[in-house]
Amino acid sequence: MQLKRVYYSFIFSLLLINSCAKNSFGFYTYEGVAGENTEEAVGKNGVVSSVHPLASEVGINILKAGGNAVDAAIATGLALGVVDQANCGLGGGAFIVIRLADGTVHTLDGREMAPSRAHRDMYIKDGKVDSELSRRGPLAVGVPGVPAAYLKALELAGTMSLKKVIEPATAIARNGFVLDEAYVNRYKGAAENLKKDPGSAEVYFNADGSELQMKQLFKQPLLAETYDKFAENGLDYFYRGEFAEQVGQFMENNGGLITEEDMANYRVVEREPIHGKYKDYEVFGMGPPSSGGIHVVQILNMIEASGVLDNKSAWDEESIFLVAKFMDKAFKDRAEHLGDADFHPVPIDRLISKDYAQTLVNEVMAVASVEPRDEKYSLAYGEGHTTNFAIIDKWGNAVAINHTVNLTYGAQVTVPGTGVALNSEMDDFSAQPGVPNSFGLIGAEANAVAAGKRPLSSMSPTIVVKDGKPVMILGGAGGPRIITAVLHTILGVLDFDLSVGKALSLPRFHHQYRPDALFVETHMPDDHKSAMTNRGYKVMDRGGLGTVRAIAWSEKHQTYVGAADPRSRNGVGAKAY
Repeated sequence: MQLKRVYYSFIFSLLLINSCAKNSFGFYTYEGVAGENTEEAVGKNGVVSSVHPLASEVGINILKAGGNAVDAAIATGLALGVVDQANCGLGGGAFIVIRLADGTVHTLDGREMAPSRAHRDMYIKDGKVDSELSRRGPLAVGVPGVPAAYLKALELAGTMSLKKVIEPATAIARNGFVLDEAYVNRYKGAAENLKKDPGSAEVYFNADGSELQMKQLFKQPLLAETYDKFAENGLDYFYRGEFAEQVGQFMENNGGLITEEDMANYRVVEREPIHGKYKDYEVFGMGPPSSGGIHVVQILNMIEASGVLDNKSAWDEESIFLVAKFMDKAFKDRAEHLGDADFHPVPIDRLISKDYAQTLVNEVMAVASVEPRDEKYSLAYGEGHTTNFAIIDKWGNAVAINHTVNLTYGAQVTVPGTGVALNSEMDDFSAQPGVPNSFGLIGAEANAVAAGKRPLSSMSPTIVVKDGKPVMILGGAGGPRIITAVLHTILGVLDFDLSVGKALSLPRFHHQYRPDALFVETHMPDDHKSAMTNRGYKVMDRGGLGTVRAIAWSEKHQTYVGAADPRSRNGVGAKAY
């Protein structure tokens, strides 16, 4: 009851009114982000960083109640499924990286899975991709993995029951929370489609049919009831019981492919961690079907081999030019080799090897400018709606989680009577190999649609270790920009010796092979932009290139410091005690 009282009072005291501006890519920025400190949370006993302060407070209260980082992580994730449904929830998927205090590392693959009736050409009409089918509606939905991943994490290393860690989130759903500007801006962009779906309309609109508004108390009784049933019956309810039946019926009635058998056959998979070394640090990440772990390590290897950041405390023309080319090389490998390793061999060892990195660096160094662009690829720059959170406890257990429903509110369909929005993760397959998806990314046969297969992802939950102790726990949101946003944050802390808040505030740049353009944030210095243009890049200004939630060890404070990206909610999501 004590936990309930804490959450209840916090719910009604929370009123976040951000002075941030929404740009066309769904990120929230404020002027002068470069060089500004985002809010930092310093704590001796535990730190939680997420996109929403209410969810982070849930995690902190679990730590205060004696739970460990895994308990707090699952409680935080379940709370985000209430206050941040545009990004995540039980109807989505997750990657989880856990490093326990004894040094054991677990990586859990809770990625969505293609239904048994899925096939390679299911989104092809008259020889062309019908992208709307893979982005919106029942055909866009993969079998959800979040519930299985969360329960597996608790089983592996948690100390509390599902009933205990889900209680705060259930209370928020039942009693309501106050909507802030960030939530409502995202909601308004999806409201038209949500209104058309009966299951969504009963959740995301007022009784009189009007849209949700900022400062409104938003209650979700259907989701609270679903959480109660999940708490009581666990995976049996979700994958083999009432919820699975409701999903099967919804799909049958609306032309979807997922069956009750597909739900029952879902399994979370414990994968081998991606393990790299960067200078004096060890880097642990997620392996396929995530591309994040491989390519974060691969780009770090190239940076180390080139020495481009040695003895530097900030970006300069040469380092931006070369690191952008390293990104280009990594994303080329992503397009050619990455997919679900259970279906297609992925040359992981080669891609993350130091020798291969040196080969790529030699290729880059041999060309002084950017080669002529291939203009046939679109400059598509799709919305990226995922979220991540990071936790460390007083014992040194660390957890990094990325979870997602892919696009805003996923497929923008909700299972009637449950309050659970379903993902649009099928769009992360290569619907037609060589043809760009929502994010402008291309893929090969390795990522073609197939029954039971998991789509390629850019989610990059990452834990960095030095001398046997975690020094960074982080991940990001923003489609393919996740990989480079995580990279920028790591470099800001490890190479530029910045606090985690300052590292998050640095202007970012991003290259993903196709389209052949260098995306830069608007607050990057003009002389750097001009220099990149002069050296052959097609430079494209963007208001935000991914968002990151991170925790880092602080020598100054002799403890951990958490921060949330200032590009979202002005960076108010980290909590500590």
